[in-house]
Amino acid sequence: MRDYPFEYALVVFPDNQKFSGQIVPELLDLAQRGVVRFIDIVFIQKDPDGSTRTVELNDLDPDTYKVFVPIGEYVSSLFTEDDLEWAANQLPNNSSAAVFLWENLWMDNIRRAIKSAGGVLAEGGLIPADVVAQFKKEYAQERAAE
Repeated sequence: MRDYPFEYALVVFPDNQKFSGQIVPELLDLAQRGVVRFIDIVFIQKDPDGSTRTVELNDLDPDTYKVFVPIGEYVSSLFTEDDLEWAANQLPNNSSAAVFLWENLWMDNIRRAIKSAGGVLAEGGLIPADVVAQFKKEYAQERAAE
């Protein structure tokens, strides 16, 4: 692993839909193009009674695991029990989720330039899509009023 911050995503599937693999090609594409390196992937299922179970890639049956082998080359089980408990608590009953942890390899050149210039990446983050949408809406309204 390189000296990159990690990023994560919790993707929820309502009504306990199983992770069908429809997003796997996109995950593979990102990894194969060197855009990201997946560090950990965990699947969580929360039953109607609120009980949960987690499945890591190495726990999958051999046929399902084969789908993830190109990603799995980089997976190293970094989510803690606390991380997975937090993720499970975000889920409504009778749902499932996938939790992804990755590093952004696309930032390699800019990180080197920052380091060479004596800078340090102090923090990063994501602005939620609903906040961005609200900003765009308000911005458009302000422009229309001018």
